[in-house]
Amino acid sequence: MIEGFEKQYAAVSTDLKTGREIWFTKGPIIEAVWASISLPGLFPAIRNDSKWLVDGGLVNPVPISVCRALGADIVIAVNLNGNIAGKHFEQPRKQPAQKNSVTDLVTDLVREYTGNLFPSAEESDQPPGLFDAIAGSVNIAQDRITRSRMAGDPPDILLSPRLAHIGLLEFYRANEAIDEGQQCVQRMLPEIHHVLKID
Repeated sequence: MIEGFEKQYAAVSTDLKTGREIWFTKGPIIEAVWASISLPGLFPAIRNDSKWLVDGGLVNPVPISVCRALGADIVIAVNLNGNIAGKHFEQPRKQPAQKNSVTDLVTDLVREYTGNLFPSAEESDQPPGLFDAIAGSVNIAQDRITRSRMAGDPPDILLSPRLAHIGLLEFYRANEAIDEGQQCVQRMLPEIHHVLKID
């Protein structure tokens, strides 16, 4: 349970009906995390307290306001959306050899249909797949929302790891992402020491 944590914890989700932020500060951690990452089009919405909840990043991608509300004196924020807009279209994605998911089947159908309507010999002129279109759209929205919210409520320190080359569902590249996170902190150490008044 979240209440048993030594440090304060909160997860943010979005009420699918009202668009309001829902903060999880107590209750089962699994439910809180699952509701906070339920990305529309990829993961199902989660039912909680008569509400259907989806990813909190839709309304508050970098929840600085939550940290301040929980009493944080200094907020060190990590922005994972710094350079994600358009990243799915920089180079064609390699398709896996085997396609078993519903998303893969739908993507192939859409590509075949649009290819017949608008034939093109150029690979670059082919429409993006269903997954790429959904992920790219969410990335753009989160990037714009992040910029807007941080302009009104900036953190004391902002960490922006360079993760645009890692796909949304490439969980097998976790070590690569963690390494970049550590390097990002190293790059920002002088600023962190200054803000925290560490000699």
